[in-house]
Amino acid sequence: MIRNALPTGLALFCFLAGPVLAEEDRYIGVFVGSQHIGSDEYNDFNPGLTYGRRWSYGTGGTEVHVEGGVFYNSYREVSPIVVAGVSTRVARIGPGDLRLGASVGMAYYKELSEVLEAKYDFPSVGGFLPVAAVTGAYRIRNLEYRLSVLPYGDDVDGVVNFSFAVSF
Repeated sequence: MIRNALPTGLALFCFLAGPVLAEEDRYIGVFVGSQHIGSDEYNDFNPGLTYGRRWSYGTGGTEVHVEGGVFYNSYREVSPIVVAGVSTRVARIGPGDLRLGASVGMAYYKELSEVLEAKYDFPSVGGFLPVAAVTGAYRIRNLEYRLSVLPYGDDVDGVVNFSFAVSF
């Protein structure tokens, strides 16, 4: 029950939070793949599709966002995911903006959650685990290219993920 209620509740927040903040922007995110540095044991082809909303926050190009969807994870499992975060414009380069940000949320990792619980007594919520990423992005009009760095573990030196988003 919790497994279904958590992503559903977070997805509802994604759709309903708009009136609270100004200058809403909707987008579709497309996950392309990842690179697991220092290990070839993981699936690096991680297609996925998300729906997101972002809002201007204060001045200076800062935005907050909420994004949810599904992707094929590095353990070869279909994973619902939902994240929220903040990003800010750090430079204008050519016709677009360079942005830096961070996101936190939850994603479904059945195999990984079982390993973490067995090795470290690290609990999950029905297979959902916390996720975090630092992201650099280049946005030109309604298209954003994103490169995210995720925390590493005992068996991998780092994880880099490539995705893009199209605003509408």
